This record gives sequence, structure tokens and C-alpha cells, in this order.
Amino acid sequence: MDRALVKNSALSPRGCSSGRDMSSGEVRKVSRQDIQLVQNLIERCLQLYMNQKEVVDTLSFQAKIEPSFTELVWQKLEEENREFFEAYHIRLILKNQILLFNMLLEKQVELMQTACPSGVAILPIPNASNSSPCIF
Repeated sequence: MDRALVKNSALSPRGCSSGRDMSSGEVRKVSRQDIQLVQNLIERCLQLYMNQKEVVDTLSFQAKIEPSFTELVWQKLEEENREFFEAYHIRLILKNQILLFNMLLEKQVELMQTACPSGVAILPIPNASNSSPCIF
């Protein structure tokens, strides 16, 4: 992933004049450091293939960052890095497909162990209409 995801961000303290203090909840001006902090945290979450909701929830819970501020920074990152985020969303779809496949594979193993608890390998028997699936 590109280390500097945003070159010169249009999200500046002037563009985002006030916000909540990230730890105390009080309203104050948003600094460049606040924006950079949230951007860096978002980039770390992207390395873990989190979706936007997971990032917002994680930063809200762990770093006490206002969800609307995280969403604003995410939106600006997406606007300035369309190609990256298009590819990233495809990776998220692939990640979800892999998770689903693994879940189905685990279920298949459970079903096979239930059908043949002895640990005997299940091998298909050609032209065997009424044979037990646990013998070979």
C-alpha cells in the first residue's frame, strides 16, 4: 500500500473548522495533526483489510475518535485516491468470499466427522448404489 495515501489533502483545518476533542469530547478546532493521526490510523486499519464501518467502530472504541470525523477523513481519502479504493473494495469482496469459503469448509468437515466418526477416509465408490459411505 502507498505509505502516503494522500498527497496534499484537501481536508485541512480550514476545511474542517471544528470538531470534538478526540479524548475529552469537548468541541475545539481540528488541527493538521488530528487529521494526520486519523489518516494514519485509517491506513493501519486498511492494512488489516477492515471495511469503513469496522474502521469507524475501531477508532471510536479504541482511540475515542468521533465517528463523523473518521468518516470525513475516510471520504476525503476515497475522493483523492479513487483507484486505490476501487481496488481495495475488490480485495474486501475477495476477503469476504474467502471467509465464507472457509466457514463452509469447516461445516463440511464437521458433517463428514459426524457421518464417519471413526476417522476412516471417505472415498467415493463408483457404481456402488447401497454401500456405506464410510468404507472403502
